[in-house]
Amino acid sequence: MSEALVAPVSGSYTQTELRLLRRGSYTAGYVPQVIDFVMRGVTGSEFAPPSEEQAREIHRLLVRYAAGGQPGSRELARAMLDVRHATGLVRHEHYRASAVPAVGPDTAVSGHRLLELAAEAGRDRVLPAQGGALVVIEHDSDGQGTVYRPVPLEEAQALRVAARGAKEEAARLHERVVAALSPHVRMADWSKDEGYGVAVDVVSTAVSVYWWPASLPETRDLWERGGIRQLCTDLLSAWFRASEGPRGTVHIHSVAR
Repeated sequence: MSEALVAPVSGSYTQTELRLLRRGSYTAGYVPQVIDFVMRGVTGSEFAPPSEEQAREIHRLLVRYAAGGQPGSRELARAMLDVRHATGLVRHEHYRASAVPAVGPDTAVSGHRLLELAAEAGRDRVLPAQGGALVVIEHDSDGQGTVYRPVPLEEAQALRVAARGAKEEAARLHERVVAALSPHVRMADWSKDEGYGVAVDVVSTAVSVYWWPASLPETRDLWERGGIRQLCTDLLSAWFRASEGPRGTVHIHSVAR
């Protein structure tokens, strides 16, 4: 690992690297402390942004620590290689994000944000794709992930507008589903330990209806065997396009009429 880390890097890269390393999550709690200690030793403060020369010195010291076999060194080295991998793939300012399998409309993601996502995901879950695109595989998933394709600014802005509209439509759909169900079934009360009942949440651009058992898991039988799920399906099918979702939920996709 250390040989890969000591390749020549520019000051602008090392500043990006430091920002991403400081935002990272680590199993060993002292890794962020090591990064801050090194930064403080070079700049005099972990809050002062380093110059390019200082960033290169911080990078050199972090490489030395990562190669030294000290506590957290392997995790730090892995994080530095993950950052190198991410910066090698994220080369554009704007991307179109498409879920696989497809769920809802595409969304716009800035290259700045995608770089953070890719560095956090790591080399094993971030794969290059054709035309400058990349794929980020979800953790512990069976082929699920997101494809990020580079797009010009105008298309990214149009995607943001479409995503905002879909989110607003889902919020309106949520209100209508709650209004349709609440006169007929017990709705969940999140403020109570025994507030079990039917819950309605927005999931992407759909609305999910499910049972929240609160502190009484035995109440789930009311949903699964007591007929409440079927009642919810019957009530909603007259007005919405409903389908069965994972783990016994009911998904409402759009207004039927």
